Amino acid sequence: MSRWLAQIRLAARSLFRRPQVDRELDEEFQYHLERQIEDNLHRGLAAEEARYTAMCEMGAIAKSKEECRDARRVNWIQDLVQDLRFGLRMLRKSPGFTAVAILTLALGIGANTAIFSLINAVLLGNLPVKDPQQLVLFQWESDKWPPHFSMTGWESGFSFSYEEFKEFSAQKNVLSSVFAFVPLGFNDQNTSVGINGEPTLADGVMVTGQYFSGLGVTPLLGRGIADADENASAPRVVVISYAYWTRRFSQDRSIIGKGVTLNGIPFTIVGVTPRNFYGISIGTEPDLWVPFDDKPNMRPWSASPGGTDSVFTERDWLCLNIMGRLKDGITKEQAQGVLDAIFHQFVTSDWRPPSESDIPHVILAAGRQGLPVLQNNAAQPIYMLMVAVALLLLIACANVATLLLARANSRKKEISVRLALGASRSRLIRQLLTESVIMSTLGGALGLAFANWGTRVLIALMSKANEGTTSLDAGTDSRVLFFALAAAVLTGILFGLVPALHASKAELLSAMKDAAAGVSDSHNKHRLGESLTVAQVAASVVLMISAGLFVRTLANFERHNFGFDQRNLLTFGLDPTRAGYHEGRLVNLYSQLLDRIQALPGVRAATLIQNAPFSGWSNKNSSVSVESSAQKQGDSQLYWQTVGPDFFSAMGVPIVLGRGIQRTDTAASPRVAVIDETFSKNYFSGENPIGHRFSLSAKYEPANSYEIVGVVRPAELTDVNLGVHPKGYASYAQFPKTLGQMFFEVRAEGPPATIVSEVRDAVHQADASLPLIALKTQAEETSEALSFQRLFAHLTTVFSLFALLLAMIGLYGTMAYSVTRKTREIGIRMALGAKPANVLGMLLRQGIALTLMGVALGIFAALGATRLISSMIFGVSPYDALTFIIVAAVLLFVALAACYLPARRAMKVGPIVALRYE
Repeated sequence: MSRWLAQIRLAARSLFRRPQVDRELDEEFQYHLERQIEDNLHRGLAAEEARYTAMCEMGAIAKSKEECRDARRVNWIQDLVQDLRFGLRMLRKSPGFTAVAILTLALGIGANTAIFSLINAVLLGNLPVKDPQQLVLFQWESDKWPPHFSMTGWESGFSFSYEEFKEFSAQKNVLSSVFAFVPLGFNDQNTSVGINGEPTLADGVMVTGQYFSGLGVTPLLGRGIADADENASAPRVVVISYAYWTRRFSQDRSIIGKGVTLNGIPFTIVGVTPRNFYGISIGTEPDLWVPFDDKPNMRPWSASPGGTDSVFTERDWLCLNIMGRLKDGITKEQAQGVLDAIFHQFVTSDWRPPSESDIPHVILAAGRQGLPVLQNNAAQPIYMLMVAVALLLLIACANVATLLLARANSRKKEISVRLALGASRSRLIRQLLTESVIMSTLGGALGLAFANWGTRVLIALMSKANEGTTSLDAGTDSRVLFFALAAAVLTGILFGLVPALHASKAELLSAMKDAAAGVSDSHNKHRLGESLTVAQVAASVVLMISAGLFVRTLANFERHNFGFDQRNLLTFGLDPTRAGYHEGRLVNLYSQLLDRIQALPGVRAATLIQNAPFSGWSNKNSSVSVESSAQKQGDSQLYWQTVGPDFFSAMGVPIVLGRGIQRTDTAASPRVAVIDETFSKNYFSGENPIGHRFSLSAKYEPANSYEIVGVVRPAELTDVNLGVHPKGYASYAQFPKTLGQMFFEVRAEGPPATIVSEVRDAVHQADASLPLIALKTQAEETSEALSFQRLFAHLTTVFSLFALLLAMIGLYGTMAYSVTRKTREIGIRMALGAKPANVLGMLLRQGIALTLMGVALGIFAALGATRLISSMIFGVSPYDALTFIIVAAVLLFVALAACYLPARRAMKVGPIVALRYE
């Protein structure tokens, strides 16, 4: 160790105190020389002969000094510093070239860094909690689970019953803490908050007592939720987020102990979370957290249809997400083995599986990122964007490499002289690569600034596409800085290596005369430049075709007929259960509100639907039993909605057979249903379904079946991407026990904006405590549902246009260099009688030939690349001929313009100009 420290001290002294060390080295050699001279004088030699003999005995002193300097092992650092200084000086000599190269690289590196910042925040980031690597997320996995129901709003594989949670919580030998959580409603603004008597909406989560302690989160103010807060006799408390504290209470530090009402129930604020804590799902941020309550108080719709107080007490109603923290020294596999055995026993206690392989198993997934909701939805699009910007960076590299090749030709004499003076080829390549890395590093620094701005824009667009619910911290951390630095260095090597290799082959003789000996080397460089231009065009074609398919997808969605009339339609939601409405009283309220709204001037019709169109929510049942001898065909999944009277006429959905849902379809009348034509074709094979009955598998209502009273045209009311599936509709009034939030669909005579205030007043006249949820026109709802497709189409279009711009700049540079290289040839042609139009045609043919080769290569590559995005496009084939033709035509047109300018300059070259060039 002491030896290493001594070497480090010596190297540092040699590096930072070089003049002093060299002076000491000179003094040491001088000392030895003088001692040798003295010895020679003592032996009787004359003074001059003694010096000469001493110098001969010591050998080449200058060489010995160099060997001593080499022994310090810092020469490479000194050479690097020298290369950096020389590289900066050379770049300063060509400010135009340097500026263009740096801006080009900044665009490519900045775009890549911006997308990587998203990857870092969404896919690589951890929850802002203590030791997130010790967290585990409970999942189950099985293809043949018995009938169950998931109410968490998340993936059903992450949902468990409350009884299962209690079993897991008892396993203190492998987990130091276990906690559960569940949203307070299906939509984001799921809680009515009363502050000073004013009702507002907030996003709430119900959590068990170890939620904050298990995550290791210490509140900024007050305390978190504890186990004691779950007791029925405990005071009702709420913890609010930092953002909500700032937005609603202006960071009032005296807020602790103040009261608010949540869904009409009084609560006391006991804590404010830290600024960086956003819950257990990256990209979302709840406003408040309340203690777990197994009674249907905060979640009124969680009352069990089976007759018990709450679905939380039902064994196979999967209502909770569960996370835990591993005990020190316990691995995830060890804990999973213990918990899976308990889960196995729990599941099989009241269900006999067909075989052992059908039993679901518990899987402990890594919980460092919490619930992977945003990750699952955004992973594929973000990776696709990363591929797009990587292509953009490759185009930028090819562009700058083309510039370097042209610049190397002007430096041919300089490089040849340096080689002739003894510089090695490797030393010259290192010097040229250093210049390239300097440019790419400067481009990376500027690109990092672009990335910071671009990341904020991307997050804002993602939040808008997700109705303002995306909350991401995609700041520049050490991982992003390392990526930007690595991208800059690798980019510099990538675009600088080939030009450096070609430049280092220069010969002194060919450089000293502009004769035929130099033509071959120049010709080779030009061929390489043309190859890079072809590659740029090909990459641009791939990006443009992909962007074209996404634009076509967006256009197809916007023109698509979803099966109902979206014009003049106003939609909003109400959840009166938050104000204490239940069962018959709730049915009466909805009926009264429909009457009030239909009586308003300018309103043509009004109805109800359980889940707003394109909200992504729908009841889905995969077990349908039809009382018919017809053989079932096709899709067995049924998407189920409860709706209000006159729903189909109000929504503009044509009724093909029978009737729609009517006011007479109440809880006191037999249950009826309306199906769509897809359901009818799948289950009745052309037979008239009116009067037939079917039932859905449901634990709590096994004996109930529905009489089919109508058939309607298919309408896509759940999701823009859902496609055609069998759908059924029932009357909301026939389900009073499970009735909760509903959405009103109001058809106006004219623009919906003209009736907004009247509709709001009508609701508040019935009950002023009812806040309207997501009041907007159906056109706005559809536009928001297409926000992701719009965002992706816009981003890929922007990237493809940048790629096209860079490729055309590269083509322009190649043609301009070609004109410069052929100035003598063009002058001779003109002297021999060639017309300017002939010269123009010759150069245009050269540029178009390069473009055609790039387009052909790009189309071939796109045929393979577009298959990867087939799941993300709609209404258009991945090999859509029209898109391919339009992209090729656009590229050829723009390439013609890029080639015309240098070709037009070539038309002015005459014999005198050519001789002057010589």
